[in-house]
Amino acid sequence: MKNRSVLAVVLLSIITCGIYEIYWYYVMTEDINRADSTKPSVTNAIVAVLLGIITCGIYLIYWQYRFYEKSDAVTKKSNVIVYFILAFFGFSIISNALLQSDINQISQ
Repeated sequence: MKNRSVLAVVLLSIITCGIYEIYWYYVMTEDINRADSTKPSVTNAIVAVLLGIITCGIYLIYWQYRFYEKSDAVTKKSNVIVYFILAFFGFSIISNALLQSDINQISQ
């Protein structure tokens, strides 16, 4: 897993109006799936966005929960509820920054 700047994740997500956030989800999903092969893999972020459009966002809610659940398995922490609630109420940038910080700590 690659160390990424938490500040860069936040700033680029804001500056690009969320486009970088989709890229970040894509890259992190690939990293998390490679890091933990014991559980079923999480759907690719691009596919999740397309399915989210088709289902009016319902699939994205499910996908985000699975994404944070799988990240908990990799980081060996239990923050899935905190991350998910932040993302659900529109603060996904904060949950992504916290998750990136956790990933950076284990990949040193």
